[in-house]
Amino acid sequence: MPFIAAAVMKRANTILQDVGAIRWTPTELHDWLNEGMRTIVTVKPNAKSESVVLPLVAGTKQTLPAQYITLCAVVRNMGTNGATPGRAIRTVLDRRILDAQIPDWHDSTKLPFAPVVQYALQDQMSTREFYVVPGNTGTGNVEAIVGIIPTPVPAPAGALALDIDNYTATVPLDDIYQGILLDLVLFRAFSKDSAAPDAAGRAQGHLVLANQAIQALGGAQSLLSMGNTAGK
Repeated sequence: MPFIAAAVMKRANTILQDVGAIRWTPTELHDWLNEGMRTIVTVKPNAKSESVVLPLVAGTKQTLPAQYITLCAVVRNMGTNGATPGRAIRTVLDRRILDAQIPDWHDSTKLPFAPVVQYALQDQMSTREFYVVPGNTGTGNVEAIVGIIPTPVPAPAGALALDIDNYTATVPLDDIYQGILLDLVLFRAFSKDSAAPDAAGRAQGHLVLANQAIQALGGAQSLLSMGNTAGK
């Protein structure tokens, strides 16, 4: 279910016991909400994903367009026009097997390039790059599931930004991430008051809760390194 920014911001304001949003302003909570969305997709790239058609360049190595942060899966060929569903694509999980069986697969004189992809291999060291076998002629297209950077939630214009109730824009994440987003906002809020009694501990506590929740959803990385930047 979709949810609006004010839903997270008002809950944070209640927990902070900041009547009137004076100590932690709506604009700050809004900024931390947008930061939290980016953090979530960094740790769990498929938190915001979609199916897209990717045009291929000539060769075996392919790179995602800048608006995509990771490749989740390569599904099928989409023809030279990008609109004709074709052969399913198998994913190779271990490049060493491919290298052993077809050591010259990058060389078009040994394995001719073609418009249709049979196998796809993601480079685990670079989530925005992948390889196709056979190398493509530069005329092929594939359907892929990619992780995307969420569009920042816009702030209300002018004086309207001073009232949390006016932050009615929809957050572009699934509802299951609402609690994680709340804990990330609270982490930043309590980090702001790092000199106050127990503020640092409360900040770390919310970061731990957010990390536990996102790991339970299959997050590939840990959020806990963010604690090193608390209050900076």
